[in-house]
Amino acid sequence: MFDLARYPSYQVFMGVVTALVACAVLFPLWIRLLRFRNIGQQVRADGPQGHLVKQGTPTMGGVLILLVIMAVYFLFAEVTRLSLLALGAMLLCGILGFLDDWSKVARERSLGLTPRAKILGQGFVALLFGLLAVNWASLPTTITLPLIPGAVDLGAVTTVVPVAGFAIAIPWLYLALVFIMIVGESNAVNLTDGLDGLAAGTVMIVMLAYAGIAFRQNHLDTAMLAASVAGACVGFLWYNSYPADIFMGDTGS
Repeated sequence: MFDLARYPSYQVFMGVVTALVACAVLFPLWIRLLRFRNIGQQVRADGPQGHLVKQGTPTMGGVLILLVIMAVYFLFAEVTRLSLLALGAMLLCGILGFLDDWSKVARERSLGLTPRAKILGQGFVALLFGLLAVNWASLPTTITLPLIPGAVDLGAVTTVVPVAGFAIAIPWLYLALVFIMIVGESNAVNLTDGLDGLAAGTVMIVMLAYAGIAFRQNHLDTAMLAASVAGACVGFLWYNSYPADIFMGDTGS
């Protein structure tokens, strides 16, 4: 019997292929459902005139992308605290994006959540991720940087707070870095999602690179997670390339 556990590279490859095929098969049904429910993109009247043709194009494709990623992860990956943490952060950001998308659709306007609400939501995700990374997943707070000899300890300034019998470490510098990374990367992808296929294409390339790096470092769990994201983006890209049949929305970006 073919043992997948003996061939980790094949596992990662199957993660990409499964996510790709799942998105390729399911997105026509998802697009049909969104059109039936009149869930479409709202475009600003004062924006570029070329974007007005996108008015009403089904949005919230990110919902299906996230569901496929989650299914492929639990199907192929060895569940660890590190990869669960990454998946959880992704889902929480997706929920925040869903609230933004739903606000636009319900109000039939191009503006959803306020910038302050988005930053507060993303900041909460970053804070939760940072605290769980240190106190639950036991990730180190030291990092190495190019041109700087030795490791930089971001846990040098740490406050320990007792909560319900547990000592919760709060590494302030580490949390600041996590905040910049999660909020910055989330908004960077969101800003990239302005042209058909641009966000999905760039994320696919980045995630394939991340999958290779994680695999090289023997982190098969995070490699599988990154591979499933890449595969889902490829499957989605077929329907998001110009002229787009669907957008991922803030849920995906």
